[in-house]
Amino acid sequence: MSSINGASVAERQRARNDRRESSKATTKVAEPPRQRRTGLAALAVALIVGGALAAGLLAVRMDARQPVLAAATDIAPGTLITQEHVREVSVASEGLRLIPADLASQILDGDTYARVQIRQDSLFDENVLTKEEPIGSDRAIVSVPLTPELTPREELRSGDLVKVFSVSRGDTGGPSIEISEALVLDVHAGGEDELGGGGGSLSLLVPRAAAADVVNASGSDSAGLALIQRGLGTNVELRTGR
Repeated sequence: MSSINGASVAERQRARNDRRESSKATTKVAEPPRQRRTGLAALAVALIVGGALAAGLLAVRMDARQPVLAAATDIAPGTLITQEHVREVSVASEGLRLIPADLASQILDGDTYARVQIRQDSLFDENVLTKEEPIGSDRAIVSVPLTPELTPREELRSGDLVKVFSVSRGDTGGPSIEISEALVLDVHAGGEDELGGGGGSLSLLVPRAAAADVVNASGSDSAGLALIQRGLGTNVELRTGR
């Protein structure tokens, strides 16, 4: 009987030992959570390093500003570019066809003109300048007074394409006659003390063949204007009406 009880006690002891060994083995196998924490830490470090690199690249790009040329004043089409028209600014000019400040001598050579109207603070690029003299042998610049009843309600500005008419006024009767197309080069605001009531005047680029007729109509206060198109340059083709 004691032998049987001794065997039973021994078996229970071995069972307890087996359970302890099984528990230790389970504890040793459960390592993955520590590995996952290590992986997350590595990912966090990578994100921090990547963010720092991106911020550094952005800072470098922001510092990559280049000195370029900009308009110091409003410039009318056909204007010869001089030092008073130009100033230097620093901008991020990557991918833009701007004119670097160190090439200023190339547009201040006495042979470069504004092809279109250039607003103050606008950046110079190849599209707004030309080496072609705006008048040439077949064009002329004339001045036309701004008469309210003979000009468009819209405010005229540099770069506007207009048609010039000889308008019959008073008792003379007769239809208006188209003289020519013209490009507005500049607008001169009038003053109250100026002759003609202070309405101002326009500098117009016209075909040379029509210049005399435009001047005659202007002198008799019968030059009427019709706005055709805006934002053109001195390379526009101007047609006469006769």
